[in-house]
Amino acid sequence: MNQSHDHHPSAELVNLMRLEEGARSCTTRDQARAFIREADQVKRHLWGTTEGTIAAHD
Repeated sequence: MNQSHDHHPSAELVNLMRLEEGARSCTTRDQARAFIREADQVKRHLWGTTEGTIAAHD
């Protein structure tokens, strides 16, 4: 799951979409949380904040 943060913004957006799709297709809550955390890191890299999206899934 973990990828370098030196990508072009469009590559980061594609990565974000993959992570979000991965979270939707998980079979356990723990797996989904791992995808969501990584997606939050990508969002922070792109936009600076995620405003606690993982908190909504705890």
